[in-house]
Amino acid sequence: MSKKIIANIFNYAAQEGAKDMIIEKLPQKISINYLFPNGETRTFGLPEKLEEELRTTLRQVLSLAPDDLTVKKYCKLKNRSGCLNFYLTILPSSNGEKMIVNLTPKENKLLRLKQLGLQSKQVKNLQAAIKHRSGLILIGSPVCQGKGTTLYSLLQELDVIGRSSYFLGDGLEYHLDNINCLTNTQNNWNIVLNLDSDVIITEITKEEDLKNTFMAATTGRLVLATINANSVWEIMLAVLKLKLPLKLKLDSLRLITNQRIIPLKRSRLKMAYRKKNERQNIGLFELLTLTPEIKKFLLEEEGNKAKENFWENLSRLALKNGYEPLSYDKQKKIKNGLI
Repeated sequence: MSKKIIANIFNYAAQEGAKDMIIEKLPQKISINYLFPNGETRTFGLPEKLEEELRTTLRQVLSLAPDDLTVKKYCKLKNRSGCLNFYLTILPSSNGEKMIVNLTPKENKLLRLKQLGLQSKQVKNLQAAIKHRSGLILIGSPVCQGKGTTLYSLLQELDVIGRSSYFLGDGLEYHLDNINCLTNTQNNWNIVLNLDSDVIITEITKEEDLKNTFMAATTGRLVLATINANSVWEIMLAVLKLKLPLKLKLDSLRLITNQRIIPLKRSRLKMAYRKKNERQNIGLFELLTLTPEIKKFLLEEEGNKAKENFWENLSRLALKNGYEPLSYDKQKKIKNGLI
């Protein structure tokens, strides 16, 4: 079975608005069930002879080992419009195994930077960071908590028409003109760095990716990268542990963001007449700007990272330099009646 058939099975689910998909081996056939938010179910069957091909090809596409069982594994699959994001669960069943796909809905339209829920000061800090012609901006959140939306809002702020921009990864989730897309391989990193490129965009999934972003930022390019993380401090820890000279890293790193998605507060009347595509969520944000004071502290305390009070002292200094944790942003939005 070709990868194209696998892609078509998933594309149908995305195009029709299915929320879940269940692939299960039954006697004499494979059953594919598409489940929809309104309770509707659509079922298709494939001949039994395709069962092993389907399992093998799907596992190859999703980089899963043979007979590997998993629960709520976050996956991405390229489709015609970019990438399809979903959670995959594989369970044993009486006839073999059952694959449960929970599709993660995507916003129907891109949001601008001022629509994300950032405080006005945070918007100014991000706009200032992307105005630089070089440096690294790390955009973090846990899985499906908005880092991709923030990335695309920043890309819309950039003058991509007048700048040579490259995305290194599995594919942009939204099509943006004037951004060239390449797979994330070391050879492609070398190619992009040998070209007259101005902006590099990527997703960090392993330590080598993080190293590549720093090395690219030292060459006079602006680099924007997303990373799975629970806080700006988790990202900072990964940065400090990376085996590169500390001064090189601090000279390159401009700003770290982290966020969560939280439901907007709606009145009962508003909920009753809610439009289908009306926005339901807003972001909570924390931004850590690498100020001269913070850089000086990190350089002076380089050998003390293992000490108990290192992170406490760093966070206190960050608070004095404008950093506000997610809890601060949450309290402000509660006070303003947004959540």
